[in-house]
Amino acid sequence: MANTYDGLGKVEQVPVVADECWQAMTDVTKAKVFAVCMATSEDESEIVVEKTFAWEEQGNWTNLEEHIAAIDQHSRWIVVNLPYVTVGGGKRNKCVFITWVPDTITRPSMRESVRIKFNGVGHGGPLRKQAAADGVTMYQANDRDDIGMWTVLDKVSKFERDEVDRTSLACLLSSAE
Repeated sequence: MANTYDGLGKVEQVPVVADECWQAMTDVTKAKVFAVCMATSEDESEIVVEKTFAWEEQGNWTNLEEHIAAIDQHSRWIVVNLPYVTVGGGKRNKCVFITWVPDTITRPSMRESVRIKFNGVGHGGPLRKQAAADGVTMYQANDRDDIGMWTVLDKVSKFERDEVDRTSLACLLSSAE
């Protein structure tokens, strides 16, 4: 755990990012894996890889969304490689860094709830800086609607000249959708 100052003269303990996180993020940006979900360790001393999602899984986005939505009392940081095609035929491969801080986080005291939410946003800083350096789009999600594939896709593709061919993403969804 590293010490930083909060600007008010108080020392704050910030978790150290494990080396496996840097490698996992690189694997996502190089399209070796579909997504990686990172979390703080139980003692909040480091950020570690919680789960990696391989390309071979059918319904990749559905699996990822279900995994994230099930985590309603903790923050997570997710990097996703989102391939799509525009209606003009342009192939794109965009990466998005999702900071997951659900509104449903509750603790015995309001102060502890706020601390957990603040840490979710703040402790991902080193990960966000690296992702930004790699050209990854930043996105904060606070409820299940925010992590739907179409919502995230709209965020990543908002500067496209052509519309996204939504049928090009069918392979990322389970057959139930």
